[in-house]
Amino acid sequence: MQATTNSTRTFMPQPNTDKSDSDKAKKSKGTSWRKRLPWIIVIILAVASVFLFFQYQQAKTKLNTTETGTSQSADLIKRVSKLVIVPANETPTIATVVHADKLRSQSFFASAQDGDKVLVFSKEKQAILYRPSTNQIVTIAPVNVTQPTTGSNLTTN
Repeated sequence: MQATTNSTRTFMPQPNTDKSDSDKAKKSKGTSWRKRLPWIIVIILAVASVFLFFQYQQAKTKLNTTETGTSQSADLIKRVSKLVIVPANETPTIATVVHADKLRSQSFFASAQDGDKVLVFSKEKQAILYRPSTNQIVTIAPVNVTQPTTGSNLTTN
């Protein structure tokens, strides 16, 4: 008796090892990129969040500075109004004397010191030089406030 074997197996050639290594390397690079993508997105979002947080803090600081400046102006006007009668119907323009030496040539600033405050009431045409360090009015003077001229008001001879 002769035995015959029928096989349903098909012959599959072994893949070339050189080719399979490069295919595996390409495949592993692709899967590595896909595995890292969520972390890259998380890092980008974290950096953007930190940047926007600092922008928010800067804007908040600027807003508080403006509010503080307004309250300081109101406090200054209140202190000056205790020493002299100030116009109640207008808000003055307030300036701080920084270089008193350069202003000495003007009679209004003859006794000025650095840090003095100038309150200019343009409607009432009055200027007040106030020294916060000693809580004194240094000088009160009339002010001649002129409006800038426009081109239509100019005449030529």
